Amino acid sequence: MSVAADPATCDIPVAGGTSTHALINSCPKRVAFKFSSQVRTSNNKYYRIKPVFGFIESGHSSNLEVTRLPGGPDKADRLHVVYVEVSPDVKVAEKALQGSATKQFIVPLGGPGQPGSDPDLSAVTPV
Repeated sequence: MSVAADPATCDIPVAGGTSTHALINSCPKRVAFKFSSQVRTSNNKYYRIKPVFGFIESGHSSNLEVTRLPGGPDKADRLHVVYVEVSPDVKVAEKALQGSATKQFIVPLGGPGQPGSDPDLSAVTPV
């Protein structure tokens, strides 16, 4: 059981745009999550993620919005999604992730032609 994004890749061109995804919890328990844009250069300044922290009940999903601002290098980046199973009494996701044994998965970020990209950009809204 795990947490996954649907669609699994986020293909936004250098011109910018917004892509919406479902973050799906198939774990047997509620999870706390956080997003971290990990890039090899200074591309962090071109991505915005909403929400950064949150909870998803078992068997449910939460919307994830990824926005790429215009400009910056045209390269493949990645979004790290870190999560941990938590009990219902946990109220602050950020604190639940501190010092816990977390799991993670990666959502590839990038525009057309980048590794892992999907040439169909119909889900991308221009900025």
